[in-house]
Amino acid sequence: MDFTQWIHDKNSSSHWWFVKRLSANDTGQTDSHQVGIYIPKRLTDNILKHISRTDIKNPDLHLPAKIDSHGMPQQTVRVIYYNSKKHENKPKGRDEQRITQWNTDLSDSPLQDGANTGAIAIFSFELDPNSGQATGINAWICTGLEEENLLESLIGEVLPGELLEERADNLLSGFIPAKQVAKTRLILPEHWRTAFPSGKEIIDYLDENFRFQTTDPDKLLTDRRREEYKLFLEVEKLHVLDQVQAGFQSVDDFISLANSVSNRRKSRSGKSLEIHLEDIFRKFGLTEFGTQCRTEGNKKPDFLFPSCEAYRDNGFNQDKLRMLAVKTTCKDRWRQILNEANRIPYKHLFTLQEGVSENQFREMQDENVILVVPEKLKEKYPKVVQSKILSLKDFINHTKSV
Repeated sequence: MDFTQWIHDKNSSSHWWFVKRLSANDTGQTDSHQVGIYIPKRLTDNILKHISRTDIKNPDLHLPAKIDSHGMPQQTVRVIYYNSKKHENKPKGRDEQRITQWNTDLSDSPLQDGANTGAIAIFSFELDPNSGQATGINAWICTGLEEENLLESLIGEVLPGELLEERADNLLSGFIPAKQVAKTRLILPEHWRTAFPSGKEIIDYLDENFRFQTTDPDKLLTDRRREEYKLFLEVEKLHVLDQVQAGFQSVDDFISLANSVSNRRKSRSGKSLEIHLEDIFRKFGLTEFGTQCRTEGNKKPDFLFPSCEAYRDNGFNQDKLRMLAVKTTCKDRWRQILNEANRIPYKHLFTLQEGVSENQFREMQDENVILVVPEKLKEKYPKVVQSKILSLKDFINHTKSV
């Protein structure tokens, strides 16, 4: 089936979408006991109320399901709420909802294929017209960048670790619900009320006014991104909420505002990771680097160490050169960095992707790509590769020593 047609078929109020990037845990690459696809509580509270309860242990529901992207036949999956933490009052018990048994009726499910780690998956729940509850699931796993780019052009960037769920027609009309996060403690500058600040302005203001309680670069990156998002949402509220509360004269007016919000969020998320890394490098003493330098074939790697000039100087010892590419996800994008700096044989790649398959990691090794991820994300990678991945702190210290 064509992906565009599939989206068109599901674009209605009778479908509820859950969208995420598959983690190594989802695809069974981490040997975790938590088998199956994790789903958020808001989704079960809305369309799977049968299992959203704590008076019985581990309530479940069986639903028909099909993975349309790979032409799989219909099967039966189990949606279950593991609720021992609340049902049995176990402090260390489980409190999570998952879709399991993808490999029970059928073997070799694409959702349990390590090669799909990092891919965007859409779970489209068909809703009963009377009760509004889920009666079945159609899934689509994006098979490449073309499909991912098409989807993200419609609903915004799908970041690793983020869970996006909403009625399909809302998502596809430009209505992208913000993650539920606590309100920022910072007071917004008065001039932000009249002019929406750039991403760099927001990050600079955060850096000057928020005191982070960590001296670890990996945790600092995670904390900064979280606080930046809180700040961004408050600015967005200043510029959008009044318009929403005032109502709309037409559907076109609503769609215009929704698309404006969507485009701004895409623009913000695309550049913020690089800005945060640039600031963190300087804070931890890695002060010599160039950004967006032009190399062979007019390529522009995200970071070159120690400088653009050093890279262009053929007399400079190439053993002292380093390159860092920055990509929120790397499944189908890591090969893009291979020819960005020909003088540097080993390419470092920073990513937020939650795991890769062992096969893909070996492919990266064969091409001399070295992964760099926040320390906390290492546990989301297969155990056999964790020792071969650098944390952000490792990368900073190693590059400084060179």
